[in-house]
Amino acid sequence: MPDFTSTVDIARPAADPRDALAWARAVWEDAPPPVRAFLRAGWLGLGLTTRLSPERVLGWTVVSATPDEAVLETPSPILTARNIVRLDPDRVRWTTEVTYDRFPARQVWAVAVPFHEIVIPARLRHVAGQARPGDLQHQIVTTFQRRLGNPVLSRLPGQTLLETTGRSSGLPRRTPIGGRRVGQEFWLVSEFGERSQYVRNIQADPRVRLRLHGRWLRGVARLLPEDDARARLKSLPRLNSTAVQAFGTDLLTIRIDLD
Repeated sequence: MPDFTSTVDIARPAADPRDALAWARAVWEDAPPPVRAFLRAGWLGLGLTTRLSPERVLGWTVVSATPDEAVLETPSPILTARNIVRLDPDRVRWTTEVTYDRFPARQVWAVAVPFHEIVIPARLRHVAGQARPGDLQHQIVTTFQRRLGNPVLSRLPGQTLLETTGRSSGLPRRTPIGGRRVGQEFWLVSEFGERSQYVRNIQADPRVRLRLHGRWLRGVARLLPEDDARARLKSLPRLNSTAVQAFGTDLLTIRIDLD
């Protein structure tokens, strides 16, 4: 028996002609490049091959394939993972099974589970025509930021932090950001626009605090949807701008007028 099992079940589009293997390829191989790179990077350390062939789906070995069921597998030094795609006339079911072969499989998979539980349902909805463009990238990036990126970056003394007021809780919310000060203004670009939690907080209360070079400053944040966000990124720190352009889907310029 596997140590971990999860199944995602969605409605199959009417008159859908794809077989189970075609669904598997659409979910993984037709994902946007940043998502595809994320998927490959997440499994490479567990034995996933980079070799392309008709017998593989994004590096996973096709163990068996019939019109109604495809089984993909990848062994690794510490665990064995299987993804099983099953088709009914009106449903698509994607089951993931993971067996912990040796230490530290349980700990490694515990880190991967939150992303797995986002990627598979979101990609299935997209392939079935039930999702908006950019939804998956937004979910992956925000989950990574919330669970790993933000807690680490927030503790770095030199990291720039934006403190907003939670629109529901009324509590201070701090978000690591990248941008540049120009005189009494600080400019940044949000990669997900009004879907970002800190942007929604700004909409409710534009008064913010900014930690810049270890010093807290007060100001008022203004959303500038009329500004050319991609052009604005060219004037901001390159490393952060590269990441925002790579993963962002709804770029939005923000200016903070400092007191």
